[in-house]
Amino acid sequence: MTKTIAITGGTGSQGGGVANVMLKTPGWKVRVITRNASSEKAKALVAQGAEVVEANLDDEDSLAKAFESCNAIFGVTNFWEHLFTGKSQAESGEAEEEQAMKLARAAAKTTTLEHYVWSTLPSSKKLTNNKIAVPHLDYKANVDDRIKTELPELAMKTTFLFFGYYPSNIASFPLIKPFEYPGAYGKWIQMLPTPAESTIPVSGDMIVTPGIWVRQILALPEKTLGKYSIVAPEILSFGEMMKIWSEVTGRPGVYVQCSKEAYEEIWGLPGNEMAMQLKFGEEITDWMANFDWVNMEELGIKKEEVPGCKMALEGLKTLL
Repeated sequence: MTKTIAITGGTGSQGGGVANVMLKTPGWKVRVITRNASSEKAKALVAQGAEVVEANLDDEDSLAKAFESCNAIFGVTNFWEHLFTGKSQAESGEAEEEQAMKLARAAAKTTTLEHYVWSTLPSSKKLTNNKIAVPHLDYKANVDDRIKTELPELAMKTTFLFFGYYPSNIASFPLIKPFEYPGAYGKWIQMLPTPAESTIPVSGDMIVTPGIWVRQILALPEKTLGKYSIVAPEILSFGEMMKIWSEVTGRPGVYVQCSKEAYEEIWGLPGNEMAMQLKFGEEITDWMANFDWVNMEELGIKKEEVPGCKMALEGLKTLL
């Protein structure tokens, strides 16, 4: 029997990566949920065989209608979208949490639903005993707790999926992208407020890694329902990633640590948000230590089938 997966954010990084793989997975049909079915990305997905349906994360009824007859749902929200429109960090987190709960409630109303995969992150407050607060982590983690307490039947059908650092950020995220330093004989600088040796889980090539994890999560419900997992085939330091960037681009790259204060002065509220995540990463190097989770080997994912940071940057070479 053919099943249907609804994918929110299907024209973005995570949802797009899920769609790319699930469109090639036997036994599955893909329904992409988007605000604009007329966008070029939406049209490209239709050309690949996806069904595209319009719905809005602020409209629970539109989501419930879009999820009708679906067997699986991939849910994702976007904190940064709110932050870059001028909201404060707390306002952005609150807006994201509200959208995420509308997603969850709409999923809970879907009578055919067998599996809900919710894209989330660990709570910085909980893991650091309130020492560090990172809104784009903490508000997502709030949703995990609310699904478990307010929607217990949905919780039993949910896999909570963490995503690590996107290598594509190095190509497209202004706060992270390296820049050529004037008068430095062709040197390129990446400047972040954390030591070069600080490590972070890295999600590899976002074109496919989200989909590989979701495919395997759905294939192994007996292992994944009610559990956590993380899309992170590698754990790398920021210095290592800058070396990979240099190898791929052929440019001499230098990693420079700056102060949290200087980074915030340059980038404002997004700079504060990023700086606090990096501080969290210095304190908590093992995101999964306190979770009941399923690793990539248990999901049947082989290291060689998952393109890592270097391959991801190779694919983005024209943007670097």
